[in-house]
Amino acid sequence: MKKIFTFIFAIALSLNMIAQCPLTTAVDFTATDCHGTEVNLFDILDGGQYVLIDFFYTTCGPCNTAAPKIVESYYAFGCNMHDVFYMEISVSDGNTACQNWVNTYGVEYPTIGTDGGGASICSTYGITAYPTVILIAPDHSIVIQDLWPINNAQTVITALENHGIQQHECIPASSDPQVAITVDQIGTTEVTVTFTPNEECFEYFYMMGTVAEFDEWMAAAGLYLDEYLRQYGFPADEVISHTFNYLDPETEYMICAVPADDQGNLYDVAQEFVTTTPGGISEIMPDFTGTDIAGNEVHLYDILDKGQYVLINFFLTGDPFSQNIMSDMVEAYSLYGCNQHNVIFMEISPNGNNDACQAWVQTYSVGYPTISRDGGGNDIAQSIPVAMYPTIMLIRPDHTFAQRDIYPPTLDMMVQYMSDEGILQYECDDAAGENIDEKVTLYPNPADDMLIINGENLGCVVVFNAIGQKVAEFTAGSELIIATSAFENGVYFVKIGANTQRFVVTH
Repeated sequence: MKKIFTFIFAIALSLNMIAQCPLTTAVDFTATDCHGTEVNLFDILDGGQYVLIDFFYTTCGPCNTAAPKIVESYYAFGCNMHDVFYMEISVSDGNTACQNWVNTYGVEYPTIGTDGGGASICSTYGITAYPTVILIAPDHSIVIQDLWPINNAQTVITALENHGIQQHECIPASSDPQVAITVDQIGTTEVTVTFTPNEECFEYFYMMGTVAEFDEWMAAAGLYLDEYLRQYGFPADEVISHTFNYLDPETEYMICAVPADDQGNLYDVAQEFVTTTPGGISEIMPDFTGTDIAGNEVHLYDILDKGQYVLINFFLTGDPFSQNIMSDMVEAYSLYGCNQHNVIFMEISPNGNNDACQAWVQTYSVGYPTISRDGGGNDIAQSIPVAMYPTIMLIRPDHTFAQRDIYPPTLDMMVQYMSDEGILQYECDDAAGENIDEKVTLYPNPADDMLIINGENLGCVVVFNAIGQKVAEFTAGSELIIATSAFENGVYFVKIGANTQRFVVTH
């Protein structure tokens, strides 16, 4: 029998004079079940469903006995999708205990514990014995104040049928496969798009064309858009990036993707409209400022205006064509002095975030700045614009393009174009931060307001930032004090003859 919390209530119950729930009209509540789903009582009732509530707690013996019988009746009435909506509310159990309970008895309906407001609801409804099962009608009246004893599932079924509630088969909740379309880059004759299916999407089919073209294609095939995409679109089942090319400048195109479930059923077509950029090619590289994955700000014109060339690799993470050129890119970086001489290497991704680009850098041992989508990569690529990936650009100090696209993107071609510009090759100075000459010391490191360098006949001392730009130059004897208060936080290198050492500025 039920556990009775007060002596007076036990006497009343024994005399069958007082129902377990003293209310006859429901009180609204909003609560959160143990899975994080919000439940509002009146929203359910006002939608035309009855609501059955099982008030319980997990260590209650009679509650454990009743639970599988209530669950069985839940299936008999259609799994909350028809005339009645089941839920259960615990007076004393948090989410963890409720989740264990749910797993034990296979409860699929909302289970609200103390973390979601269960104790307060039990108090509002005056529940003092457990389990207490009540039934609330759509007009908010409590038509069953305590269904007890629950001998079997038929006890619950019969009680609900007496109120006109009909049994139904459980129909699995409909799935909702979807595909998100993200436009990564819009060019004059090319558009790069990323397609991202959700977990319920088994496969999808995608295409791009003008509205007029789609109308013509569908009319010729005698198919609606979703079936046309399945018949003639590109198939995929995971996240992919695709570059549509041979497009017309200044033309609006429609990108479409239709998702399907594992039974082959098609769902709503996702659509995105884009307009290609005007024709014509500018000879001037537009300026940009981005932040690399190490947190360093990169300003293109600042580099160019110091007399250095800039070579930029625009790439897509996860793209095999972008991956294939990386060994040549890294080798070219070493051939031309590791950003310490006439040309600065960098790479920019419009689709990879900081984490993806960090993994990319580690995979290919990239030593030059990498600007991800988080650092402005997509905005930079669109402002140029970049149409194909990978694209390797070489920009002169006067801001003009020496080459808009080094193609094919091989080491030989990079060397050829840079040789044509008179860019010389240099060996990389050691910038790993090792103290090559033990007679030269730097301190404090990290530095705040100043950096002190001691050594014998220091001579010419040059300071470079993390991307190889010269920021200061000094001539010194045995000691040099560099004021670093105006330096931005970051990594710097000091070059003294053949000795290059690393220091950090933190304010």
